[in-house]
Amino acid sequence: MALQLAVYGILGDGVGSGAGSFPVLLRGLLERGHRIDFYGNPSFIRPRSLEGLSGYRYVPLHLPAAESLWRASRRLGSPHIETMVSQLNHIAYQRLVVRTLEAEHRRRPYDVFLETDMQALWPCSLPVISWPQSPPQTEARSLRDPDVARFAVDAHGPSRYAAVQVYYAYRMLLAKAALRFSDRYICGSRWALEEWARFGASRERLTSFSYPVPLEPFSAAGPPGTRGSVTFLWLGRATPRKRLDLFLAAFERVQRRHPNARARLVGNLLGGAETRALVERAATSPGVVVEPAVARSEVPALLSEVDVLVQPSQNENFGFSIAEALAAGRPVVAGPTNGTLEYAGDAGFGFDEYRADSVAEAMRRALEAVTSDGPGLFRRARAAAERHFSPPAVAARFEELCREVIAEQGKTS
Repeated sequence: MALQLAVYGILGDGVGSGAGSFPVLLRGLLERGHRIDFYGNPSFIRPRSLEGLSGYRYVPLHLPAAESLWRASRRLGSPHIETMVSQLNHIAYQRLVVRTLEAEHRRRPYDVFLETDMQALWPCSLPVISWPQSPPQTEARSLRDPDVARFAVDAHGPSRYAAVQVYYAYRMLLAKAALRFSDRYICGSRWALEEWARFGASRERLTSFSYPVPLEPFSAAGPPGTRGSVTFLWLGRATPRKRLDLFLAAFERVQRRHPNARARLVGNLLGGAETRALVERAATSPGVVVEPAVARSEVPALLSEVDVLVQPSQNENFGFSIAEALAAGRPVVAGPTNGTLEYAGDAGFGFDEYRADSVAEAMRRALEAVTSDGPGLFRRARAAAERHFSPPAVAARFEELCREVIAEQGKTS
């Protein structure tokens, strides 16, 4: 029997991270015959790719006072005020959507309420599934790492660093108070599930599976290791916890033993003075190319031109660059707090510590595997992507979860 879903949250067409994957999930559910009402503020969130699909309806939400307050905060030009106002609006819009969908539910019943890229903050009479971002405490923990803290202070100054810590403390308090409002939490990895459990979420309410990643755009890539040298790719932002410093220090060590090794740095790499100095120094190093960010549509072609993706970031719920690299048949290098590594199988090369020597050793193992068996590594990476990230498979698993949650609420009502 088809499900009637009410959905609210952060998502967008053609963007990265979880926000970009949720239109893929909703499309998959619509293709399975389910009906979706998406509630959103048209000024901020409106997934145009879903409009016109059978079973889909967009329900606009408006809070004129909140929208006016947001515009006023933008004119002031203070990031602290903007952050405070955005959080107030976040809470207010969540309250509005619950009231609106419950009124609609009395007229045309829903089966499940899904919140994408966020945690439910208000009680609801419907079964509620939250698919939030990273566990609340993990990013704050990353910023307390001495190396990450140094880069954060360099990028934004001591006062901004302190303000960010206050912001994360607030987010943790809010998340803790709202834990009971979700019947189930979806975590992007087992690592994230364990962190939510440590935070205080009941294990009975936690489940773990991958975000959906479209695989077809990556199917044209050939095996890695066909150009006579191995190229390591950094893809994405250079925020402190992403650990660009580790990537560059590890690559320098790898290149000493393998002079033909190459590195490409692609993304938004400008930060504080020390980060800029890292990038500028890297740009003058032999075998290193620094490039600006590329559109999501260009990522498949980029991955086909490199051999190994390295993502040394700390406390990563789900690294979409890793998933995309696997879809392109590329091996990946990641650390112990990157949940995405669990999906890589034999195409994943993990390091144990966030130190340059440990990262370099994992990169060397990946290089040797590419050199010795590029085609085999390509097949294993693609197989891992097809097993875990296929949009139809993720949509089917989400549907199964919905039916479980509905059945559980039926037993307790």
